[in-house]
Amino acid sequence: MGDIVLYAKKSCTQCKKAMALLDKKGVNYQLKDIVHEPPPRSLLEKVIKAENIYASLNQNSTTYKENQLGKRRTTKNEAIRLMLKDPNLIKRPLIIKDNKAYQGYDEKSLIDFVTH
Repeated sequence: MGDIVLYAKKSCTQCKKAMALLDKKGVNYQLKDIVHEPPPRSLLEKVIKAENIYASLNQNSTTYKENQLGKRRTTKNEAIRLMLKDPNLIKRPLIIKDNKAYQGYDEKSLIDFVTH
């Protein structure tokens, strides 16, 4: 099994659920605070799909709302620029394994992701 890095925020409910599930299943991971130690541009470039940028955006974030990202089309480059400026825009948790990303929380698909 490859190394797993979990980008999370302490106050994020989905992040807490993901960590509890991984701990319960005995999955080792490196925890990084998404605000204080955000993913680098190079990682975001690899894991964000240009054809589905919105799957990687936290629609509840202030930046999402202020930039009206739900009301207009945005580019991958603009999305990454905004994410680097405000890591709260990144959908959480962001879990990286073998240069692949998983975002959000769904128990079954998360376990499938980290164990295969």
